[in-house]
Amino acid sequence: MNEKKSAKPWHIPIEQIFIDLNTGPEGLSSQEVKKKLKKFGANKLSEPKRETLLHVFIRQFQSPLIYILLIAATIIFFIGHRLDGFIVVGVLLFNAFIGTIQEGRAQSILESLRRFIKADSMVMRDGEGTVIPDEQLVVGDIIMVQAGERIPADARIIEARDLIINEALLTGESAGLKKNAEVLAADLPIYKQKNMLFKGTYVLSGFGTAVVVATGERTEVGKLHKTIEEVSVEMPIQKDLATLSRWILIGVFGICLSLFLFGLLTGRSFHDLLIILTALFICVVPEGLPVALTLTLVSGAYRMAKQNVLVKRFQAVEALGRVDTLVIDKTGTLTRNEMMVQKIYVDNQVIEVSGKGYDESGELIAQNKKIECVEDIDGLHLLAVAGALLSNAEVAYDRKEKLFTVKGDPTEAALHILAHKLLIDPIEIKQQYELIYAIPFNSVHGFQAGFFIHDNEGYLFVMGKPEFVLEKSLNDFSKVNDLLEQFLSEGLRVIALGYKKLSVEELKNIKNENKDYLRMISDLTFLGLCGLQDAIREGVGELIHQVRNTYMHVIMATGDHRDTALYVAKKVGIFQKGDELIEGTQFATMKQKELDKQIERVTVFSRVLPQYKLKIIEALHARGNMVAMTGDGVNDVPSMVVADVGIAMGKIGTEVTKQAADMILLDDSFGSIVDGIEEGRHVFYTLKRVVLYFFATNIGEILLIMSALFAQLPIPLFAPQILWLNLVTDGFLDISLTLEPKEKDLLKRGPVGRNVKLFDKKLLIKMLYMGVPMAIGSLVVFIYYSSIDLNLARTMTLGTMALFQWFNAWNCRSETDSIFKIGLLSNRWLVVATLFVFSLQVLIIYNPLMQKIFKTVPLSLNQWLLLMLVASSILIIEEFRKYIVNKRT
Repeated sequence: MNEKKSAKPWHIPIEQIFIDLNTGPEGLSSQEVKKKLKKFGANKLSEPKRETLLHVFIRQFQSPLIYILLIAATIIFFIGHRLDGFIVVGVLLFNAFIGTIQEGRAQSILESLRRFIKADSMVMRDGEGTVIPDEQLVVGDIIMVQAGERIPADARIIEARDLIINEALLTGESAGLKKNAEVLAADLPIYKQKNMLFKGTYVLSGFGTAVVVATGERTEVGKLHKTIEEVSVEMPIQKDLATLSRWILIGVFGICLSLFLFGLLTGRSFHDLLIILTALFICVVPEGLPVALTLTLVSGAYRMAKQNVLVKRFQAVEALGRVDTLVIDKTGTLTRNEMMVQKIYVDNQVIEVSGKGYDESGELIAQNKKIECVEDIDGLHLLAVAGALLSNAEVAYDRKEKLFTVKGDPTEAALHILAHKLLIDPIEIKQQYELIYAIPFNSVHGFQAGFFIHDNEGYLFVMGKPEFVLEKSLNDFSKVNDLLEQFLSEGLRVIALGYKKLSVEELKNIKNENKDYLRMISDLTFLGLCGLQDAIREGVGELIHQVRNTYMHVIMATGDHRDTALYVAKKVGIFQKGDELIEGTQFATMKQKELDKQIERVTVFSRVLPQYKLKIIEALHARGNMVAMTGDGVNDVPSMVVADVGIAMGKIGTEVTKQAADMILLDDSFGSIVDGIEEGRHVFYTLKRVVLYFFATNIGEILLIMSALFAQLPIPLFAPQILWLNLVTDGFLDISLTLEPKEKDLLKRGPVGRNVKLFDKKLLIKMLYMGVPMAIGSLVVFIYYSSIDLNLARTMTLGTMALFQWFNAWNCRSETDSIFKIGLLSNRWLVVATLFVFSLQVLIIYNPLMQKIFKTVPLSLNQWLLLMLVASSILIIEEFRKYIVNKRT
């Protein structure tokens, strides 16, 4: 067997692996290592060639919309309006700068992945133990691993002593997995390969030796690395803008070519046609749209940050608003990722324990009454003492990060916290009880024990599986067995505690006598049961109910056992009557088409592997769903990249996951996801308002120029005047529209979905509905005043179109609600922007320098009143439409 051969090392006897890899217990020789390093390379992931910042910057201009704007800027520049051309280019440079900052996402993921899996290894080389960097490991190396270390490569176990590995990063299974060296069946998923070690996982306890069978990209983590490199997902807004850009490009050249031919046939001079078509070209091109869209997304990202959602890709803000399916993990999102004793059975009664995870505050409730004194319940104090003495875990709280950190086993950490809730200091207890001998966790029988001396009395405390402790105890267990079944059915992890008094003399000589300690663990006094669970976050059930009522599909995909997953899913309301559950083992035989049909009814996936999560996302995409997925481990990265929106856990997530994600939950809370979805929907509807406003005014300008051409009239507006409308008047008002307050009941509207476009037929009709009155009103004003003075007519037309845009900005604040209903002052930024652009409009009409640039003349008060009267008609027309729509609905 070698690195190129596809083998199943868990299915091969270790002796055969030694033969195939030309190795043995003494390890490889230095010469053999050099050969293998030269042939197969270092134990690291490949590093793709990184692009230079200049190349990334230039690539930001590869968009049809950018091409159009560059052409517009070039034309404007060469017809003499250089300042206007520079303004358009400045807009493009600003957007390219933002894009460059956000670029290189996939490269950051891979770089983070390489940092994450680095570790030093203890190996056998030339018959001696030595420590080397993990990059120097080769297939055939014999490695030694122990508690607290990360696994440096995929390896087959040779020997294991109480070796427990946390493989949550690969399998999603939160509990540690007991490892051994036994040969296993050929067809087994990762989480059942108990004689294998996988790169990137870490050792919870015990010791082991193993032979390396895969390095670098041939490891399980390496395969995920390849998946990340190959996957690329485009956000919906990118697709919408690309489609919109193509239609603009086709439309602008189609219209200009048609009108150019029409102008030549009707006797227009080439120079006049060039001026008219340049003006028309500028009308069509949305110069300020990229900036408005960027600011909309940035402001949405800022508001999401206040909701503990850190956005890494601005486009993901809008994408989250479209999401109709949530695929979430259990640990950390629905639960706190903090084991807690929730129920105690002691002295023939059940005690409820309140609190939040590893927080020491909490109460004990028995028969609906708070327990004021621990000594009031027989055996409760001693049970807490036993748990404190047998716990070697350390729990610390980081005030800056507001996060608990645990060193040691989570179950022992829960008992440590329980002692505090019972007003017992574990440190003081350990000082009072002298430890004589400790029996570490015995995986075969499932227990651990300790021999202590306290006040000249000997004690044996035992903690472990209920069936073992009960078997070794003397108590009457007629009630205990029924209660144990009840605890298990509630999804609790149950441990039992017992004790026994021994003579001090026997304990002092215990080491020298070399006794069979298992025989000594008998005739125990049963203390009680502790039911532990990863505490469910407060308010999650209510939020799940709220989300499901908006017709969103919520799916829990976890590596945990079926029963654990099902209990939590039922508890929070994800799994309800009529829903289905699929176990990971079913994926091996399930075809993709079968999953595609069934997934509509599935709300829980248990024992999920990385490749299974990918199949889930693909099945949802096949149905047209817009999917957001949460993740915290390396195993989640490929499916997070494939999902439309990848959401990483900020507190418990790995660095790899955070780099891969589109956004990060700073508090790991499901509630923050719901807040983010609501904010995303607000951003989506804001973008629609922005697009509606931009193109409604542009259509008005286009129709005005086209009408003048067909009617053989002079051009109503010059290119600089149109640029003024598009970049200044439109620009400031559009930005203020992006700051419109959030609408009420956004979640009740239901998901936006993948197929709803920013620019669709319905929006086009609205644009025409608004644009046609603008064109008609402006054209009438131009025709009337052109018989008096052409410069006055153009100034009046410029003022009319500007006022139309101001009134229309107020129209676009809501698609359905009257501006009088939502409040004239509720968007103070729009009020400020309107006053500001009015001041600028006055400036270009009355300032001599600006008059020369924009070819304007002063207007009288009566003329201003006429403009106000004509332009306000757009407000009346839109208010009438909203009234009719609301009356019908």
